[in-house]
Amino acid sequence: MDQYERLLLAQRVHYLVDFLGTPVQPFIHPENIYILGEELLIAHRGFMQVIVPYSADEREFFKQYRALILAILHPKYEYEQLIQGNGTLKDTLSKQLQEAKTINEIEQIIGEQIIRQKAKREAETKLVSKKSYLTFKWASLVLLALTLLFATTTGIYVLKKLPAQERVSLAEAQYISNDYASVTKTLKEDTPEELPIGAKYVAAVSSVQLDNLSNEQKTAILNNLSQKSSENTLLYWIYIGKGDFKKSLDIAQNLGDNQYILHAYTKLYDATKANNKMNGEKKQELLTKYEEAIDKYMKILGGKTDDNENQ
Repeated sequence: MDQYERLLLAQRVHYLVDFLGTPVQPFIHPENIYILGEELLIAHRGFMQVIVPYSADEREFFKQYRALILAILHPKYEYEQLIQGNGTLKDTLSKQLQEAKTINEIEQIIGEQIIRQKAKREAETKLVSKKSYLTFKWASLVLLALTLLFATTTGIYVLKKLPAQERVSLAEAQYISNDYASVTKTLKEDTPEELPIGAKYVAAVSSVQLDNLSNEQKTAILNNLSQKSSENTLLYWIYIGKGDFKKSLDIAQNLGDNQYILHAYTKLYDATKANNKMNGEKKQELLTKYEEAIDKYMKILGGKTDDNENQ
């Protein structure tokens, strides 16, 4: 099992959090975990004060959870040694995990590392060379004239899916380099709903980073954004980054998030105000409409100003 596979396994450990605060307490130890297909199973579990292990408090649970993650990533080390957090592990990832204060921080660190490892694997083991790709593409175009069925199956892959995969790989590499503007440019023509979850997350984070928010606001948003976030939450920020604020507003209303709705209306107001090609009467109607909506949601939120208005 390589590092990438271990990271994926570590990410699946998150299901143990569901036991926190319940009468059932799983015995958290590498030797008590079994993999069955795509499932991760716990063999022995405690129950209240009847069967050990007894219910653990959040602090003890967090220490065991973090040590289990580290044990999965570094199987040659003793689990008991990792619980103590004595600084045995010196690599950057382990230090980040050891410095994490919450389970959400650990999940975000693991998610980011999975994206990096995925991009690294794809760069090291290219399945299709540039020359092979071009040969295959032209061969498919020839076969297109011979058989409609083959062209339908192969042509879609060569002309659409493969370039889309390459754009996703490029965007992930740009994200790792913190080149957020290039990420949005690379994925500009892709339909957000059709992007894989990893690419949605990369695009959403890039949009937040490029938005005219304060550093504090960005940090607050990013702390609640992960690959496990709802698809609509990720799509909201992707469409904000694409400048499709009407679509973002529709998604925010579907989510029922008043802060997101307010932010979308503010974006619509600013975009309309800056549009010098719009019919004057229509422009004033829209500005009045958006301003009334902004006032409404500011009152709902208790007088909080929208992100843009804090700039």
